[in-house]
Amino acid sequence: MDSKTLILAIVPVILAGVFIHAVNAAIQQNKDGPRWWLAGTATHGIGLGLISLRGVVPDVFGIVLGDIMAAGGFLIMLEGAARFAGLNVPRWQLGGLAGVVVIGFPAFTWVVDSAALRFAVFGVAVIIPNLLMLSYLSVIGQRDGKPGVRLLRYTIYYFVGSLAVISVGVVLFDPDMPSVLAPNQLVAFGILSLIVVETNLVFGFVLLSAGHSAAVLRKAALTDHLTGLPNRRAFEAMVHREFGVMESADRQSALAVFDVDHFKQVNDTYGHDVGDAVLQHIADVLKRAIRDTDHVARLGGEEFVALIHAGGPASVGEIAERVRQTVEDTPFERDGKVIAITISAGLVEVTGDEPCLTRLFKQADMALYEAKDAGRNRVILAAA
Repeated sequence: MDSKTLILAIVPVILAGVFIHAVNAAIQQNKDGPRWWLAGTATHGIGLGLISLRGVVPDVFGIVLGDIMAAGGFLIMLEGAARFAGLNVPRWQLGGLAGVVVIGFPAFTWVVDSAALRFAVFGVAVIIPNLLMLSYLSVIGQRDGKPGVRLLRYTIYYFVGSLAVISVGVVLFDPDMPSVLAPNQLVAFGILSLIVVETNLVFGFVLLSAGHSAAVLRKAALTDHLTGLPNRRAFEAMVHREFGVMESADRQSALAVFDVDHFKQVNDTYGHDVGDAVLQHIADVLKRAIRDTDHVARLGGEEFVALIHAGGPASVGEIAERVRQTVEDTPFERDGKVIAITISAGLVEVTGDEPCLTRLFKQADMALYEAKDAGRNRVILAAA
């Protein structure tokens, strides 16, 4: 089968890819990546269409513009992968690659008419963006999961490897080939590989979008929507994991349940919108007050919970007291109004090789009731 027929065989794959990317971009309206993948696939497809019309349309379209668009589509896809990862491709990288594409194809068409060197330029202009894409895929995989990343990574490995071998083979063994559409087994194999690559790229990018949507839903299910803290479900899962690796003999740990004092009075006096803002304020203070090795979450209402670890000379009781004091020393301010906020805390030490979280919560709640009964704004340590 000749190269022109093989290129035309890619057209249905490209059209299907454009349709799939368009649907995906409409669904993922809050992400830039899918729109760039759509633009890159369409640009690449138009370029291949122009290449297949060589001899029918002027060379400026069939050779120069066709090659530029076919290779440039991968630069657009690279930018899409970077933006989907929350990053941007350095401008010097994009500029350098765009320079190779925009200068290389005209140079080896009108200055030195060499189809083999044009194919080599195409190889370089496609291989480098695909290799650069790997680092952005790693970022996406760490954030959203691996399925789509794996498919794209293996596709890139195959594409880069085969295209590199074919480009070198064309330059070394067929340097005088008249055109990329002339009979050439290496070029034909490269175009066949491109059909596989096009298909995998489309589904790989769609899998990235699906993985991101699933990750967002997982995060939403484990996050308190008001404060942005983990919710009780997420906290319990995290604590169970920590209990599994905790070396209780080497450090002191405790579960602390915090309750905002007189929170109903805040709502009744200032309104629920201010009450919500107060909860957000307390969440921010708690996040700053505890260390990176500790964990804090919102249980619901005006209750928060933390797993704290004693580090250095400070005991868990002293750490909980420091957290309470930090909240007291950081009043809530809004529209010139200053609202003094205090919290009460029930604290229970984590002991034993397999601590029971239900029992710990019950003991911490009992200690919290004692703190409330004793006048609030204090930390009570549950009896051993």
